[in-house]
Amino acid sequence: MSSQEPTEPTPEEMRLLAAWRTFFETNCKADFAALGEIEDSVWGFEIQWEALNQHKGLGIAFMSNRTTCIKFGTAVLEEQFALHNLIPRPVIRVIGFSELNRYHITDLRMRDRTRFLRFDAVVHSSSRAMGWLKRSAYQCRTCKHEWLIDEQLARARKKAETCPLCYKQARAMLMEGADPVEVPDCRNINMDLERNYYEDVQYMELFDPTSLMGDDAPEDVPTIMAVVSDEYVDQFKPGQCLTVNATIGVDHLPSRDYLRDTRRILRLDVHSIEEGFSLHEE
Repeated sequence: MSSQEPTEPTPEEMRLLAAWRTFFETNCKADFAALGEIEDSVWGFEIQWEALNQHKGLGIAFMSNRTTCIKFGTAVLEEQFALHNLIPRPVIRVIGFSELNRYHITDLRMRDRTRFLRFDAVVHSSSRAMGWLKRSAYQCRTCKHEWLIDEQLARARKKAETCPLCYKQARAMLMEGADPVEVPDCRNINMDLERNYYEDVQYMELFDPTSLMGDDAPEDVPTIMAVVSDEYVDQFKPGQCLTVNATIGVDHLPSRDYLRDTRRILRLDVHSIEEGFSLHEE
């Protein structure tokens, strides 16, 4: 959700919501029943890619705009969890992608950014768990309107300066010739700390298993940084073999920031993880 004035879902968004509802109702009733005893605060809900790709355009939606597709899918999944009296907050994890998404970590270049790919990977090391402000919450003291702003990991926090509703009203009144003292104060806002949403994240260094075909020691192999979240935090150990499904992102150099340096490194924004190698060639 952004800082814009709330709007009704578009026809395309309504179709996406409907597709997710029928998907869960058709494919996941047994899964919901099996989760009745789960008391975890967060639960990674795994969905097979083949099933998703065959259902009313969800595969195309996932590959063309993962953020929007997962956003609406999560909203529907939360409804289903509530209907089945399930405690955890669900996180959609699509797994079992095809050979078409296969790639090697060592082959990644800047031209690959934004692509969604699948890798065999070995865990080299992990950072300490940390949290980040994923959505900041604001409220207007003038009209009591509340809204959220989506933040970006490792970027400067976006700062709301005006209430979108009061700003719209004030602009309309001024265009009609109203006295400025009569228009609502659209800057009378504050951050709602209680509604701010934080997400657990962790940085992992991964390397391609083919890097060990020679005499290289694990500490000498080239690695790439991967970001995991929610239930994946603190779940993987050095030396563990994984299949990682991720979007290719960019980050600043560890010792610099986006403002002071134009150089960038690649990063894996991990969507899902499967234990073991599923694509590795001997």
